[in-house]
Amino acid sequence: MADYHRYRWEDIENGILKLAQDILVSDYQPSVVIGISKGGVILASLISDILNVPVDLMQLTHWGFGKAEGQVVIKHRPSLSINGHDVLLIDDVSDTGMTLMTARDELYRLGARNVRTAVLDYKALSSRYVPDYYAYKWTRWVYIIYPWENFEAYKNLNSIDARTVFTRHELVKMQELMRTK
Repeated sequence: MADYHRYRWEDIENGILKLAQDILVSDYQPSVVIGISKGGVILASLISDILNVPVDLMQLTHWGFGKAEGQVVIKHRPSLSINGHDVLLIDDVSDTGMTLMTARDELYRLGARNVRTAVLDYKALSSRYVPDYYAYKWTRWVYIIYPWENFEAYKNLNSIDARTVFTRHELVKMQELMRTK
């Protein structure tokens, strides 16, 4: 059985506040926040509200459930012009760092003046890239499940792991909603 860490919304809010404080203390003043879809978009929206700057998104594919799947592919670039802007690039986790590095390099290619990166979770054992800001640092491998990934996790976990990650009540509710398992 794998080792799982399941976040609650309170953990996300605490992590966002830590990221915002770290950014403010560093005196970095981004003029736009870019979230990497899917998980980074939620975090980017929250950070943009705190910093009072516009938010946009990028979509890159690299990961399936719990494992990297090939090269990073950019599927959607920001719709806002970032030429000459100081950008804060946000994702939920840096597992290998490949998605962050690819997105950062693309933002520079699109004319960003400066790009800093922020994630909720930095996996120090596996990431080849150290984000500028992170709320939580992991020194052991864990599957992280964010609140916005509960249904995805439920669909992909075997029944033993699902019973470890979710309460009985949650499993019943997800079964009803998804009419599976």
